[in-house]
Amino acid sequence: MKDGISTVIVGKPNVGKSSLLNALLEEDKAIVTDIAGTTRDVVEGSIRLNDIVLNMIDTAGIRETEDKIEHMGVKKSLSLIDQADLVLVVLDGSRPIEAEDKELLERTEGLNRIVLINKSDKGCVIDTEGIHISAKENHIDELIQHIKDEFDFSAITNSQAQVLANQRQVQLLEKASQSLNVAIQAMEDGIPTDLIVTGLYDSWENLKEILGEQAKEDLLDELFKRFCIGK
Repeated sequence: MKDGISTVIVGKPNVGKSSLLNALLEEDKAIVTDIAGTTRDVVEGSIRLNDIVLNMIDTAGIRETEDKIEHMGVKKSLSLIDQADLVLVVLDGSRPIEAEDKELLERTEGLNRIVLINKSDKGCVIDTEGIHISAKENHIDELIQHIKDEFDFSAITNSQAQVLANQRQVQLLEKASQSLNVAIQAMEDGIPTDLIVTGLYDSWENLKEILGEQAKEDLLDELFKRFCIGK
């Protein structure tokens, strides 16, 4: 909500990634040609859709290449995929799906992604589920609406729900999650219950700190009542 949605555009060369970036930004920030491998490094820009800020990154076309500079760009593109909040996978709908497309779909499976079938103005010859667009013709309204629906923060901001306000609270929540995982693993390994309590207490302490409260003895008191744990 505060820093924006890190959004990475990925795809093999010449599927229209740079055209999509330009269409979203409404400016010619990325160079668009018919020559494969034109984009060799990331190109960035930000857009606002209502209350949603997208920090856009157009990456180098992902393919096998002997060009050292282009290879570095491809390697960087792959590393950005795992760091992104949203991955836009662009396919060329006017050409049959190829091995690089399949590898990219497998690579991004399980991530928060949107598959885009580009060049709809030229007809579609592939049978893959996704949103049909034409970046060159600026036909991206369905994509924009989909992003607005997916990242609708109004329900959160208009409610009384607790929202993580800063990076420190995010880190505390991550620590709480890690401590719970330690406790779960300890239980699965058959470690004595009184040792498992340490992980639960650490998690509880972090959650209390997020709420601006000090960790109290109520969790331990409840555990002592329910389980036979020596103090």
